[in-house]
Parts: sequence; C-alpha cells; structure tokens
Amino acid sequence: MSIEIRHATVMAEGAGARVKRHLPLPTFMNFDPFVMFDHFELGAGTGFPEHPHRGFEAITYLFSGEIEHRDNLGNVSTVGPGGAQRFTAGSGIVHSEMPSVEETTSGIQLWVNLPRRLKASEPAYEEAPAETVPEVAFDGGRERRIAGEGGRVSLKTDALYRHVMLDAGGRHAIEPPAGWRAIVYLKDGAVRVNGQTLAVAQAAFLEGEARIELEASEGSELMVVAGHPHGEPIRQRGPYVD
Repeated sequence: MSIEIRHATVMAEGAGARVKRHLPLPTFMNFDPFVMFDHFELGAGTGFPEHPHRGFEAITYLFSGEIEHRDNLGNVSTVGPGGAQRFTAGSGIVHSEMPSVEETTSGIQLWVNLPRRLKASEPAYEEAPAETVPEVAFDGGRERRIAGEGGRVSLKTDALYRHVMLDAGGRHAIEPPAGWRAIVYLKDGAVRVNGQTLAVAQAAFLEGEARIELEASEGSELMVVAGHPHGEPIRQRGPYVD
C-alpha cells in the first residue's frame, strides 16, 4: 500500500500550448496503465495541430472553452465544458485538437495504454457531449462519471474516470477494485487524500489502497482516475506507445 504526492511540471506542448504535466516525465514515465496526464490551457491560435498516434486510448475532458477534433477517419466534432472525446489510436490515427473559441480552453488529456493484444486494433473515435455525461449528487458534493462504471465513455482497459466537485467540508470515498492503481489530481481548492494534503496542481499516485478517501477544507474540484495495470512492458516514445 502506498501513496505518493507529486508536483506537476509546467511545459510547452503542441503549438503554443501550456500544460501542467504529471506523465510522462523523464523521471516518471508512466503509471501502468496510464501513460500521460496533462492539464492543458489553450489560448486563441494555440493548440495541437495534426499529428499521429498509435498504441493507446486518449480522453480529452474540458473545463472551459471549446475544442475541435479532426482525424483521418473523417471525424469532425467539437466538445465544450463538461464534455469529453475519446480516440483509440490502435494501429494508428492522425488527428488535431484546436480551440474553436477565443476564450481560454482548459481541460485534461489522459492517455490509457492498450494491452499488447489490442495494439493493432482498428482506430476509433467517440464523442461525449456534456449533457450525456452522467452527474451524481452525494452529501457534500457531486461527481461527473466520464468513464468506467456508470460512465459515458468506453475504454478497452478496465478503468474509471471521474470529475469530483466537493463543497467546503465535503467528503467522498471511491473504492476501486483490488489491484487497481489510481491518480487523484487537484484542479482547485484544498483536499486531503487518504489523510495526505494535496495542493492545487499536485497529484496523488495510489497503489494498493483499497479506498480513496477525499476530504475538502474548501470548495474543490479534482479528477480521479483508476485502472487495472496490464503488467506489460511499456515502450513510450513521443506520440507512440508500443
């Protein structure tokens, strides 16, 4: 059982984009099955122009603004705050994600590795507008279920992904299946994760923890992702995860 608090590294990506990155970093490349976790901010004229990928699935979830996805499969779609889009790169996909409004576009991009048996699967795309993402209220807050049990977006890896919003003094617990790893990222506010303090832009990496307990001392927003590790070698090189 372990929990490690890690700071984000601020860096440039794409065309003028700024990201707060937790994965991959030279000293911490991946956290099986997760191979990238970026909190991005895009101004007008910045973004992620056309580029290739293979070997994983990616979910882009927005907090603000609007982003347009285009790919070589012929998909063209936009997603706004509270919405998500998922692509399965599989054997290979070429896509772009560019803001389609003047205001700042902010969100999370999460990459989930594909098991070796699915690396050569057909590429695919799924759009999840905000109104289709289930939102569940509980005493002290609410959560939006992006993927996993009760979630909107499908993945080929056993995983859950939630956007949790806690009131001041709010508490919430998530119990992932045994053997799963989890990441808790604090977007805004002040939270304790299994008794450890998490500051804004920090992430808690949990392994072997049967229960994720969240306590907010003020109104807070955080992302919780958990998944079953594949236990296979990960060969990660830029946009490719082989």
